[in-house]
Amino acid sequence: MRKLKIAYGNSCFAIKWSNNQIQFDDLCKKLSQTIRTPETIEEYPKLPKGEKDRIKDKGGFVGGNLKGGRRKGETVECRSMLTEDVDQADVDFIERYEMLCPYTSCIYTTHSHTSKKPRVRIIVPLTRDVTSEEYVALARYFAADWGIDLFDECSYRPQQLMYWPTTPSNGEFIFKEIKGQWLNPDEIFAKHPEWTDPTKLPTSSRECSVRGMSDKKQADPLTKEGVVGAFNRAFFPINKVIEKLLVDVYETTDLENRYRYVESSSQPGLLIHEGRFAYSHHAKDPAYLQLLNVF
Repeated sequence: MRKLKIAYGNSCFAIKWSNNQIQFDDLCKKLSQTIRTPETIEEYPKLPKGEKDRIKDKGGFVGGNLKGGRRKGETVECRSMLTEDVDQADVDFIERYEMLCPYTSCIYTTHSHTSKKPRVRIIVPLTRDVTSEEYVALARYFAADWGIDLFDECSYRPQQLMYWPTTPSNGEFIFKEIKGQWLNPDEIFAKHPEWTDPTKLPTSSRECSVRGMSDKKQADPLTKEGVVGAFNRAFFPINKVIEKLLVDVYETTDLENRYRYVESSSQPGLLIHEGRFAYSHHAKDPAYLQLLNVF
């Protein structure tokens, strides 16, 4: 099969990433070997977050190419594979995935994994490269097939890095390679003709989408004190700042309270809520998946 585009970084803090290509079999060989770290599985959860991040950061990869070697949402040139974290996996998830997944892929445990609380990562090669927006749709539909609440929402970010496998000194490491057909993006899109509308993609119960913002109370930005409140009141509704100051970033559409990020080819994915908040579903948008007031 084809070689897959991939970008390597020495750390999550790497400024420059190296674009390369790799056969999926070779990627599996690398992912099947874990790096053992000094702390135990009992000690690791008790460490400060910064120390946890340092321990498991032995470099990583992005499953695609990055423009200029920079890892940002707007610099992802393409994705060649799905890379998804299953942080809420049930105890039989690995066995179930190995038995039922129809796609060539691999699955391996991440640093926080225990037998009672499994945490795994799934890598699925694609028959063709996809754009950032196509990646978001594919990743969400794939997660929905297995139970989207099990998956970490960061998995849907096209620029998301995946660490190389690491495991505490006495931790359990599992790697499984699944043989099947390569995932064809066009077959998935044919089943979901609505995929070009980012507001109709599957979401987890944890996500703050405009469709369910009422479930999560947000402080009214118009009542805030100081500069933040003054700016929000001056540009209420938020449409004012979009149509006056951000005309080179978002374009107006025929749909009320919906705008399109200018570098996007999908349907309008910036939604306005009550004139106070904006929420972007556009993968290339720096404001992607952020609930923002005008300030």
